[in-house]
Amino acid sequence: MLYLSLLFLHFLGLALGVGTNLAMLTLGGAARELQPDERAKFMQRASALRKNGSFGLLLLILSGLGMLIVRGPMEVLRWGGGAFHAKLTLILILIGLFGYMQVLLKKVREAGGGGPLAAKLPKLSVALLLLNLSIMVCAVIAFK
Repeated sequence: MLYLSLLFLHFLGLALGVGTNLAMLTLGGAARELQPDERAKFMQRASALRKNGSFGLLLLILSGLGMLIVRGPMEVLRWGGGAFHAKLTLILILIGLFGYMQVLLKKVREAGGGGPLAAKLPKLSVALLLLNLSIMVCAVIAFK
């Protein structure tokens, strides 16, 4: 029962994390038609949605570690094989990029929105989405 609870939390974290990323891309696309000042204000308000992504990543990390401990690290590493190792590597990259995005968002908020730093956010969002999808592919291959 503990493992199933952890698995549920893991999928909840996945939904929050990937869902937030997809939502921000959609909102960013909708904001392209706005004037620069309006776009900056809109995206600053919409960035509150990113808290869901933070909670999702936290849930994914904690539940993933919990499942690893419950099943036994050596068993999971053996069972998951190379795809699981690739997934873990991609997760480390995701955590680094996610942290970088948080730093950028803080600097953009402090600068009042817009500017050259804000221009990096859409590209970073796409990179995070592609990383999320790659992690999911590796997970499916590892634990088919």
